[in-house]
Amino acid sequence: MTGTPTHVEEHAMPSLTGSCLCGAVTYRIDGAPLDFVLCHCTRCRKTTGAAFAANLIARPDDLTWTAGQRDVARWDLPTARSFATATCRICGTPVPHATRNGQLMIVPAGTLNGEPPLAPRRQIFTGSKAGWCIAVPGLPAEP
Repeated sequence: MTGTPTHVEEHAMPSLTGSCLCGAVTYRIDGAPLDFVLCHCTRCRKTTGAAFAANLIARPDDLTWTAGQRDVARWDLPTARSFATATCRICGTPVPHATRNGQLMIVPAGTLNGEPPLAPRRQIFTGSKAGWCIAVPGLPAEP
């Protein structure tokens, strides 16, 4: 997943917490996410098994592993310049991971323990959008 993050206004925002399905891996995000995107690329569809990946984009310094960091398995697609994913070694849930250049954290929105402070802002790689994907009206789409 790529794209240029759009900055979210920083307020006195409470921490966000998240976890994998089994609870072995937990994390906290302090600071406002930079973006919230729905990625329709075929790689994100394959790794999530869904029509798109719903990901928050955060600063690496804002994410703290609160448990189970050793249970995070990262996988970099060898044929791609920048695609990676990470999962809990125990239950297989996608969990946050740093981009290859280490400048951003990709945080699967479904792993949050509550509602994020923002709604998705845009859809990316819509040129790869699955034909069976239900439209998300009013959300800007980038090819």
